Amino acid sequence: MTGFLLSNQKLNNIRKLLNYLLIIFLPTQVGKHFWPDFSSIKGARVDYLSPTLYFTDMLILLVLVLWIFSKNKFSIFNFPYFAKASRGKQFSIKSKFSIVILTFSLIIGIFISKSPFAGVYGLVKLMEFGFLGIYTAKNINKLKFQNILLMFSVGIIFESVLAIIQYFNHGSIQGIFYFFGERFFNSQTPGIANASLGGELVLRPYGTFSHPNVLAGYLLIGMTLIVGGIKNHESRIKGAILILTLIIGTIALFLTLSRIAIALWLLILIFCFIRKFMIHNSLFIILFLVGILTLGLATPLGLRFTDIKLTDESIVQRESLIQSSIVMIKDNPLFGVGLNNFLINLPAYQKPSAPLSYLQPVHNIFLLVMSETGIIGFSFFVWFLIKTYRRINSYFIIYPLSLIIILGLFDHYFLTLQQGQLLFSFVLGLCWSKSPKRNY
Repeated sequence: MTGFLLSNQKLNNIRKLLNYLLIIFLPTQVGKHFWPDFSSIKGARVDYLSPTLYFTDMLILLVLVLWIFSKNKFSIFNFPYFAKASRGKQFSIKSKFSIVILTFSLIIGIFISKSPFAGVYGLVKLMEFGFLGIYTAKNINKLKFQNILLMFSVGIIFESVLAIIQYFNHGSIQGIFYFFGERFFNSQTPGIANASLGGELVLRPYGTFSHPNVLAGYLLIGMTLIVGGIKNHESRIKGAILILTLIIGTIALFLTLSRIAIALWLLILIFCFIRKFMIHNSLFIILFLVGILTLGLATPLGLRFTDIKLTDESIVQRESLIQSSIVMIKDNPLFGVGLNNFLINLPAYQKPSAPLSYLQPVHNIFLLVMSETGIIGFSFFVWFLIKTYRRINSYFIIYPLSLIIILGLFDHYFLTLQQGQLLFSFVLGLCWSKSPKRNY
């Protein structure tokens, strides 16, 4: 009996280690890509459709195996939301029935889709991140939250330093960073994200992400968790690390030139600042905010927000994808075009002359969900988000989830890219956990 308990304790320690490693390696994209027929459109390989085995997938698989062989028996209906104690027996039955309806809807959508194989891969990924969210909700309290913040700090500092070097180097660094998922690029690389500031093109850093906006989203969510979880009585070393993370992360976030993420981060900082000092220093706060706003608009970064044209390629591209998705929804209202089938159907809804760069998911997670899963999947998605908000018992967790939803109105990576899916799953799991209350 003693030997079994010792073995189980070792398993728990390994699971904790894997959890921390998963948070640290969340921003990386090391993986093996595969290229079946459905991953190519118009003869061009599309990364979004490529089945990929990431290093983080292997960590999740190890967590699953260890969880199955531990005392915690896995069952989707052990998820806190479906527990009888939380809402009562009748509500639990309705929840299980909703899951069954959704499952059948997704299977039907995949079966009638243009590429069932792509749909099956999408379903596998949905199950993977569903498990991660459930696991996080059930086990996050077994980890020290301050250690979680430190793990995020490691990733944020690493990505921020890399992004700053890329910015001044006008391209990727390669070397050892290649093994963390950094792609080769420079300011002349086709399709690279350059920003125009006062008529001058500026290369936006990528870190180890596939786009500066994804890097910005990761920095924003990670730093928001740190701001909400940091405590006044931190040890000097931990406190210094977290403060350093916020400083260097903010610099890197500004260099990404991601408008929405920067604006949201400034709002978070302003809110925290006002909440802490406004009671006794209201006049000072007003003058401070006016000064910061004036200074920001007077710098080249301010041009990123003031020099916006409806003819900008990014705006035109987004409009085209939104129009295509709306027509796609009208043609497939009930079951959608099938999981992971948006891009496969997209050429039929675009002009023949549309450039290959327009082969992207629609930059709105709600339109993407409705396009691929129809009204049934969309209704479940919205219903689940509403229930998630009602379930949150820690005030500060509202902010990361809200930031994801706001960013999701303008981008798709929380549903389409490994790092975004990992981050979304982790935040949802955090929302459903019984984490102790922490306030800004």
